Amino acid sequence: MLTIGLAGCGSTSSEEPTDAGSAGSSAPLTLQDGWVKAVDDVPSPTSTSMSSAMPSSSASGSAGMDGSMPMTAMFGTLHNDTGSDITVTAGSSPVAGMVQLHETVKTDSGSMQMQEKPGGFVVPAGGDYTLEPGGDHVMLMDLSAPLANGSQTSVTLTTSAGEVTVTVPVRTFTGAEESYAPAPSAS
Repeated sequence: MLTIGLAGCGSTSSEEPTDAGSAGSSAPLTLQDGWVKAVDDVPSPTSTSMSSAMPSSSASGSAGMDGSMPMTAMFGTLHNDTGSDITVTAGSSPVAGMVQLHETVKTDSGSMQMQEKPGGFVVPAGGDYTLEPGGDHVMLMDLSAPLANGSQTSVTLTTSAGEVTVTVPVRTFTGAEESYAPAPSAS
C-alpha cells in the first residue's frame, strides 16, 4: 500500500514515496496498489502537426486523440480514512503538462469512450474509490518524457482536504484502449 498525505505550501517534490503513514502522522487519503502505465515514446513537439495528425491506436497508448499529445494514466484504490467525504477535483505532475480526472462511458453506438469527469471523484467517508483501466482514472497528458517500466513518478491531487501527493511505480500494461471525447471525425 502506498500512503499519500497532504502537501504543505512551499514543499519540495521528492522522487521517494511519501510516508504520511509513519509514526505520529495520520493520512486522510491513501492509495492502495497505485501505478502509472509506462510510455515508451514521447514525440518531440515538432514531430507531429495538430492539423494533419490522425487518431492513434498505438499499443503503447501514449498518443492522444489527435495523435499529438502523449499521455498515460494512474490507477489504484483511493481510501478515505476520515469521517467526511473527500472530493478529488484536479491534479498535476512534473511529467505532465496537464492532468485530468477521467471516466469511461458507453456511447450511443455502444463503444466505450473516455471523458473528463464532471465534479471529480468523491471518495466516501471511511470508504474506497477505484481507479482502473477501462473505468475512472487520473489521466496524465502532454507528457514531457517517456515513463519507463520500473521507474516512479509523482502525482499531486487537489482535494477538498488539501493537496495530496503520491509517488507511484510505472509498469507496462496493454489494454483498455478506449477512445477520447470528443471523438475525431473520420475523413
